[in-house]
Amino acid sequence: MSAPRVVLRMSQRVFAIFDIGTTGARSCLVDEEGNEISRHYEEYPVPPSDLGPHEQLADTFWRTACNTMQRALSASRAGPESVVACVVATTRDCITPVDRDGAPLAPTVTWVDNRSTDRAKEMAEDIGPRKSVNKMMWFAENRPSVFERAHKFLTLDALINYRLCGRMVTEPANARYGPFNHETMDWSDELCEMTGIPMDKLAEIVRPGEVIGEVSSGAARATGLRAGTPVVMGSGDQQCSALGTGTIEVGVVKATTGTGTFVITPTDEFIEDPYVMFCNPAAIPGKWILEGVIPGTGLAYKWFRDQYCQQEMTLAAETNRDVYEIIEASASSVPAGSDGLVVFPFMAYNKGIFYNLGFRHTKAHVARAIMEANGYGIRMYVEMMEGMLDTEFDELRIDGGGSNSPLWRQIIADCTNKPVLLPRSRDSTVIGAAVLASIGMGVYGSFKEAVENMFHVEERRQPIPENVETYEAQYQVFNKLLLAEMSELLQLTS
Repeated sequence: MSAPRVVLRMSQRVFAIFDIGTTGARSCLVDEEGNEISRHYEEYPVPPSDLGPHEQLADTFWRTACNTMQRALSASRAGPESVVACVVATTRDCITPVDRDGAPLAPTVTWVDNRSTDRAKEMAEDIGPRKSVNKMMWFAENRPSVFERAHKFLTLDALINYRLCGRMVTEPANARYGPFNHETMDWSDELCEMTGIPMDKLAEIVRPGEVIGEVSSGAARATGLRAGTPVVMGSGDQQCSALGTGTIEVGVVKATTGTGTFVITPTDEFIEDPYVMFCNPAAIPGKWILEGVIPGTGLAYKWFRDQYCQQEMTLAAETNRDVYEIIEASASSVPAGSDGLVVFPFMAYNKGIFYNLGFRHTKAHVARAIMEANGYGIRMYVEMMEGMLDTEFDELRIDGGGSNSPLWRQIIADCTNKPVLLPRSRDSTVIGAAVLASIGMGVYGSFKEAVENMFHVEERRQPIPENVETYEAQYQVFNKLLLAEMSELLQLTS
């Protein structure tokens, strides 16, 4: 559990943001100039042992959201009365069956979970990247009583929105993973009929930035927010991150390193079936983002921490330091390229590889190699996007937990051979959600105006030429590992 972060400078209007992730939740207060006033983050407790590896108790998300918002409010001079709106941003492709009262009928199945059915696999071409469809079809086949009793299969944002204001509502970026029609931006009659998913079991879809209700008296008691505070429709975490990094125009690219890594660039039109990438609705209605995903990069680093860094965790607790700072101090002593060690980080699909591992490699080498794998993956998608869109990106904007590390920032710059821009806020998802709140409350008249006032750059980091040369050779090894596994990975992610 982290201590609340407090920033005293603020303007008058404040937005309360719930950022619900895969492994933890944070709540932040942000003003209309993009200043973070306070924040609090908590990792979720370890799920019960009878849950699947990528399941979570649905109530855990709400309890953690409430705890963190209470602490963020208590750490701020801006009390609940200064909050003019709240917004929910969540990780996407998470499904929870609930009854009419919103009570969970089964654990939440998260985005990392690849469960499916033989029937869904036979329909893979029609279903496409709609991974939540596979999950719902799995319930119909393997938990038929749950499927029949379910009033709704809620996305994570709809689950939290319901707890806040009593409406089971989602938006296109989250709905995209269900039986969604990208032309109408609504549920697809054809896909619902084809897959056997009744449309009345799906949440209502509204546009990001719309006011969807008010904080109920019960939610006010649970969160510390004022009853009656407007609730504005948010968007997916990566859609909000794109807003928060100012990645809203064609020719700009950003990479988020968190539980997974997401490389995103905006497009004006939907791109049908981009190769090993996805085209998803943007937070800006009518716009799209081209998105490449490296699943489990942050999870791989967390796995390394939990399994092999007990000494560092003990030292961190004794000295009140971040354990990752201690791990990275050691990794910084390892030369670029980790003395030939290359990690292929697709552990979420049981495709993790440690290549060229030798007796000369230490624990610090493994830590750095995991970080470098993220850089190679980002480079891969950046190059693919440049080729697909016939452009060359001048710079790379980064955010997410990995961007807190100076070492990781330099590794990304060196692996991609591009200047790296670091936003003032490391949590661009939070800033992007605040942009949506500002639009919903009429603070700014356009997304462009809101971004110009709320996005700020803290650092511009240049690649180091000798490191670029080293990583060029290592990247070729990474590519060979990728190509060796590509056919199986495409089957798993299709």
